[in-house]
Amino acid sequence: MIDKKSLKVMLVDDDNISSFIYRKIIEMAGLDTGHLKTFLKGEEALAYLNENLLDQEDFPDFILLDINMPVMDGWGFLDVYSAEIAPKLNKRVVICMLSSSVNVKDKERAFEYTEVNDYANKPLTSAELDKLVQKHFTD
Repeated sequence: MIDKKSLKVMLVDDDNISSFIYRKIIEMAGLDTGHLKTFLKGEEALAYLNENLLDQEDFPDFILLDINMPVMDGWGFLDVYSAEIAPKLNKRVVICMLSSSVNVKDKERAFEYTEVNDYANKPLTSAELDKLVQKHFTD
């Protein structure tokens, strides 16, 4: 079990406004935004993860990943993460896909990745975030 105040969260979403709102939602859910890393591009998030592979103390516990982003979407992020990062990890990382898509195939595709633990529809609410944290980080 992880104390939610010490939970390290990574948000990967290309929309500045959504990122700002989600930061507030993360605060309202009682998580410490001092441990929050936000990235507007999947490539930048992957670079950060690669840089912190050896220092897994700073590595996120929880990744909130948008599906629809330009250049590298959530699927591209997951392809690289699954092949290059996940095999080197010595800690549990929960990945939750975020999507405004109502396409059932997106949800099915998300769970084809063994690294994906959950799927949430946008907009993410503090109640939904709290449920995700309770589900994945408490006994």
